[in-house]
Amino acid sequence: MPDDERRTAYDGSERACSVAPPHLPPGPLRTLQQRLHSLYRAAGSPEPLSLVIAADDPSGRPAQDTVARALDCAPPASLRDTVSVAAALAGLAGEDPDQVTTEVRALWAAAGQAPAVRLRTAAQWDPVRLGVHPAPGPDGAVDLPLTAYLTRPHDTTLRQRLARAAAANEAALVLLVGRSASGKTRALYEAVAAVLPDWPVLFPADAEELTVWAEADGIDPRTVLWLNETQRFLDGATGERAARALGRLLDRVAPLAVVGTMWPEHMRRLTNRQNGLESAPHTLALLTGPHGMITVPDTLAGDPAAVASAAALDPRIAAAVRAAGSGQRVLQHLTVGPELVRRWEMGPDQWFTASEHAVLTAAAEARRLGHADAVPAQLLMEAAAGFMDSNARATAGKEWFPAAIGALTTAAGGPAPLIAERHGPGVGEPDSYRPDDYLEQHIRRVRAHRAPPAEFWSGARWARTADDAFALGRAAEQRRRYGNAAPLYEQAVELGHSRARAALTVLRATTEGQATAEKTAAADPVAWAALAVSREAEGDGPGAYDAYRRAAESGDAWAWAAMARIREAEGDPAAADAVAARAATAGEPLAWRTLGRMRAAQGAVAAEAFERAATAGDGWGSMGLAQVAERSGDLVAAIAHATRASGTGVGAAWAVLVRLYWALGDHASALGAATSGAGAGYPEGWALLARLRDAAGDRSGAAAAHREAAALGVGTAWRELALLAESDGDGAAAEEAAAQAARSGDPEAWTALAEAREEIGDDAGAAHAAVEAARAGDVDAWIMLARARELAGERQGAELAADLAAERGATDAWSALSRMRERAGDRDGSRRAVQRATALGASDAWTKLGGVREQLGDSPAAEHAYVRGCEAGDTEAYAALGALYMVQGRSHEACAAYRSAVDAGLPDAWEGLLAALATQAPRATSAQTVGRLRTTGLSAEG
Repeated sequence: MPDDERRTAYDGSERACSVAPPHLPPGPLRTLQQRLHSLYRAAGSPEPLSLVIAADDPSGRPAQDTVARALDCAPPASLRDTVSVAAALAGLAGEDPDQVTTEVRALWAAAGQAPAVRLRTAAQWDPVRLGVHPAPGPDGAVDLPLTAYLTRPHDTTLRQRLARAAAANEAALVLLVGRSASGKTRALYEAVAAVLPDWPVLFPADAEELTVWAEADGIDPRTVLWLNETQRFLDGATGERAARALGRLLDRVAPLAVVGTMWPEHMRRLTNRQNGLESAPHTLALLTGPHGMITVPDTLAGDPAAVASAAALDPRIAAAVRAAGSGQRVLQHLTVGPELVRRWEMGPDQWFTASEHAVLTAAAEARRLGHADAVPAQLLMEAAAGFMDSNARATAGKEWFPAAIGALTTAAGGPAPLIAERHGPGVGEPDSYRPDDYLEQHIRRVRAHRAPPAEFWSGARWARTADDAFALGRAAEQRRRYGNAAPLYEQAVELGHSRARAALTVLRATTEGQATAEKTAAADPVAWAALAVSREAEGDGPGAYDAYRRAAESGDAWAWAAMARIREAEGDPAAADAVAARAATAGEPLAWRTLGRMRAAQGAVAAEAFERAATAGDGWGSMGLAQVAERSGDLVAAIAHATRASGTGVGAAWAVLVRLYWALGDHASALGAATSGAGAGYPEGWALLARLRDAAGDRSGAAAAHREAAALGVGTAWRELALLAESDGDGAAAEEAAAQAARSGDPEAWTALAEAREEIGDDAGAAHAAVEAARAGDVDAWIMLARARELAGERQGAELAADLAAERGATDAWSALSRMRERAGDRDGSRRAVQRATALGASDAWTKLGGVREQLGDSPAAEHAYVRGCEAGDTEAYAALGALYMVQGRSHEACAAYRSAVDAGLPDAWEGLLAALATQAPRATSAQTVGRLRTTGLSAEG
C-alpha cells in the first residue's frame, strides 16, 4: 500500500494514539524506546498507529495498548510486536525496514538482558545508598531510621538554589564542600526531598557511566543527578571526559539539578591552576564557573533549643552531644567516626590486630596518594606488609589477609571501618575496599608528611585504571621516588593514559639523560612539548627548540609558536619569520600572532606580523593590528581592524569597538557596537559602555546600560547596578539589584554591598548585606566584616563576624584576626584567635601566623608557630620550618624538616633539602650526595 494510503486509511473503530516521549532511567530499555520514538516522530507521529501496522500485516495486528507499550512503557512489548511497530514506522519515515528491524531486534535483546531499573525520587531511595551516614544505636545497630534533621544556615542557601532552578527552568550545579562527616550528603538528601520531591534521582556508578548517560541523552529535564563524592567523577582523564559531558548537559537540559559533595582538599586539588601536565580545563571550568558552591561547617552551632529537643527524643543524638562536649562536632560522633579514629590511634595489636591496622592504613594511603576509588585487594595485600613490623609479618599466618578483611568489613559496635565493593564484571565476591571516610580523612592528616614504605610502591602496580596508575606515579615523582614513579608511568602508558608518556619522558630526562628521554617520547606530540618546556626551564634553548620542532612535526599546533618565540628571543627575526611562514603554510597562524606581540614596541614591524596572521586566517591578528593602530593614535584604522576581527567571529572585538568609538567621541556608534555585539552573542560591550558612561558622569545612562547587560546575562551587571544605586543613596534599589544578582548566580553582589556600607560606617546595613551574602552562598562578606571591624577597634563585633563566618564553614576569619592582632602587638589576642581557628579546622592558621612572626623578626615565636602548624597537619609548615632553620644555620634540623616536606610531596622542598645537605660537612661528600640525588631521587625506603 502506498504511503499516502497508509496515512489516510482508517476504519473508525479505534481512538487516536498520542504517545509522549519515554521517561526512563538510562540504560538499554531507554535506548530502545528512544529509537522507536525517533522513528515515530520521523514518520509524522501518525494516528492511529495500529492502523499503519494493520495495513501491512492484518493477521498480526497488535492491539492499541500494545502499540503504546512498544513506544512508551516498561517492560517492553514482545519482540514480535516491537519489530512490527518499528518496521511500519521505518517505512513511513523513509528508512530501510529490514535494517531498522535488525537494529531494533538487537536493542530489544539488550533491554531484556539488562536488570530492571526504575526511576526513584529521593524519598524512594534508601538514603544510605545515596551516601548518608547511618547513626548507630547504643547497641551498634545501624539499620535504624535517620535521626531528626537539625537545619543550619547552609540549608537555607541550598534549598533556595534548588527552588530557583526549578522555578526558573534552569540547570544548576550545586556542590556542598566540607570536611568528612559534616552532614553534606544528609543536607542534600533533605533538600532534594523537600524542594524537588517528585524529581527522579539518578546516581551514576562512576565517571564512565556518567559520561555515557550525559552523551547519550540519557537524562531528562526535571531530574536530579546525584554525584556524592564528586571528585570520584572528575578525577583523571576519565573525569575530564565526564566534566566535558556534564558541562554540555548543563547547557542542554533544563530544568536540571546536579548535586554533589566534596572535601576541601579535593576541591583545592582539582582547581589548582598550577598542576602542569595534570591540567584538566573542563574540570577546572566546571568547578570554578558560576555554579553554587556552598561551604558546610563541621560543627553544629545551630539553635541550642532545637538540639536539646532532638536529644531528648533520640538517645543517639543525646550521646553524640555528650561526646562532642564544647567542640560542637555532634555530627561526627553520630556516625561513630571519632571512635574509629580512637581505635586506629591505639596502634597495632590493640583494638585492631597488626594486620588489620596495616590494611586500614594501606587503604587510606592509597587514596591519599591518588587512587581515586576503592583499592584493589591485591594492592592492599602487598602494601599492607610495609605497615607491619617484622614480628607481625612472621606471625600473621597464611590467612592473615582474608581474616583482616573479614574483621574490618564487619560492623561490630557501629559502622565498619572498611567498606567492601566489587568493581569487576558480574556479581561475586568483593575485590576492592575503601576506608570509612572520617577515618580516612584523619589518617590523611596524620600521615600527610610521611611517605609510604617500599612495599606500598611495589603493590601500586595493581592500580585499577590508567588514571590510578598515573596518579600514583605522579605522587611517587613528587616525593622524589623516581625509581617507583617510572614503572607506574609505564603502566599508565600501556593502559592508554593520554599524558603518561609525557610525564615519563620528562622523568627520564632527569634520571637517564636526554637520549633516553627522546626515545621515550617516540611520536607523541604531548611528550615532545613537555620535554621542550623542561629543557627551556633549564636554560637549554637549542634543546628546547629541537623538542618543539619534533612536537610540531608530530602534530602539536602550539609548538610552532614556541619555535618562533625562541628564534625571536635569540635575536634572529629572519629565522623567526621563516618558522612562522612554515607554520602558516601548515595551517597554523598562531606563530605570526606571537611574533606580533613580541614586536609590539616596533610599530610597523609588529603590524606586518599581525597582518600575516590575519591573512593566514587568524582573526586575532586583526585584533593585534587594531592595538598597533590605537597605540599610534590612529583610532579610525583601529576601528577598521577591530571591525574586521568581529567579522571573523572574534567576540572580544565588539567591546574593543565600543571603547574605540567612545574614545573617538562617536557615542552613537559605541552604542551600536554594544547592540551588534549582543546580537552576535557577546553582550560584554554593554557592561563596558556602562562603565564609560559612569566615568563620564552619566549615571542614568550607566544604569540603563547595566540593566541591558543584566538582561543579556552579563554576570556582574546586577552587582554594578547595586553599587550604583547604593552610591546614589537608594539602599532599597541597591538591595533589590543585589538580590537579583544572587538569583542570577552572583552572590558576591551582596558582599560588595556589605563592603561599601562598611566603608561609610553603616554597620547595620553592612551586617544585613553580609547575612544575605551568606544566605546566597558567599561567606566572604563575614570575613571582610571581621577584618574591617578589627581595624576599627571593634573587637567584639569582629569576633561576632568571625563566629558567623565559622557557622557557615569559613574558618579564615579567625585566622585573619590572629595575624592582625599579632601585627598590632597583641600576642594574647593573637594566640586566642589562632587557637579558635585551629579548633574550627583551619590547619594552616598556625603556619600563616608563623610567617607574620618571622616578618616581625621574632624567630623563636615563629618556630613555635610552625611546629604547631606541623602538629595541626599542615605540610607547608615543614617547608617553612626548614627555611627558618637554614637562616639560623641549623642545617641538620633543616634537613629533617625539608625531608618531611618532600615526603609530603611539596614541589619546592626538594631544592631546600638539597641545599641543606650541601652545607653539611664534609663538603666534598655532601656535594657528591647532592649530585647523585638530583638524578636518582630518593630510594623507596628514603
